[in-house]
Amino acid sequence: MSSRGQRTWSGNIEQPTDLWDLEHYLTESRKRIDRTYDYRYSVLTDVFGRLIREGRLSEKELQGLGEDKLESIRSYAKLLAKLEEVGLKPGGS
Repeated sequence: MSSRGQRTWSGNIEQPTDLWDLEHYLTESRKRIDRTYDYRYSVLTDVFGRLIREGRLSEKELQGLGEDKLESIRSYAKLLAKLEEVGLKPGGS
């Protein structure tokens, strides 16, 4: 749901349960964003691998990283591709 859709939805809240539905949606959206853009050093290679796999980032944009880090990122992107081939989603998302 877009930001505009959220405003429309929030403007149409008539029952207390509607408010809880909106809260649930916003919480899940925040969690998805937090997982996608996790900046902890310990998971950056995984985040970069996922963003490359999703086409949101290119290796060229990672210029300056060491070859060991780039290899780790490539490896994770390949793992994600293989998981997608067999119909699995990493991280249970």
